Amino acid sequence: MTKSVSIQNDELFMKLWVNETFRVFYDRLINEEDRKWYKDFVIDLLSKNFKMSPDKDELYDNLRFGDLLKLDSPVQYYEYIGDKAKLLKTLHGALDEYNMSNSSKMNLVLFDDALEHILRIARCLKQPRGHIMLIGVGGSGKQSLLKLCTYMRGMEYKSIEITKGFDVKAFQEVMKGYMKEAGVGG
Repeated sequence: MTKSVSIQNDELFMKLWVNETFRVFYDRLINEEDRKWYKDFVIDLLSKNFKMSPDKDELYDNLRFGDLLKLDSPVQYYEYIGDKAKLLKTLHGALDEYNMSNSSKMNLVLFDDALEHILRIARCLKQPRGHIMLIGVGGSGKQSLLKLCTYMRGMEYKSIEITKGFDVKAFQEVMKGYMKEAGVGG
């Protein structure tokens, strides 16, 4: 029994370590070639330094950590989320609540990549002074996933609307307003 618990703890520690290295390094890589190299590099490190040789596909397909399952509890632990169905049920419940309390409804399809993005966003927002700025082409769902995460965390979502004539000075004024609001409002 003790050896079995030890093996489970080792596997959990390995997954946590891989998850954290992915959040720090992998998430910043900009092309598929570098991402593939990094995944192979991590497997190599695990086999050399941890004396583990996990199945690459199984490891990376089940790499879900977060605190979204127990947001009602007084203490939210950052934990391994092994049950994808439970995570989906929680997110669909939050999405239903969001849609009932907001006039602009979101109809999201929570596929695997969306789940990964939600967990990344939630991790960023949980950090002290946590924030996230999403830049890119519209229509890919970034804003919707961020709105869902901020709603689940009880945070206020803000966005900058780019209009004709929007320049650096206008950007600075908008940011100054947000900073004042954050400082005054706590």
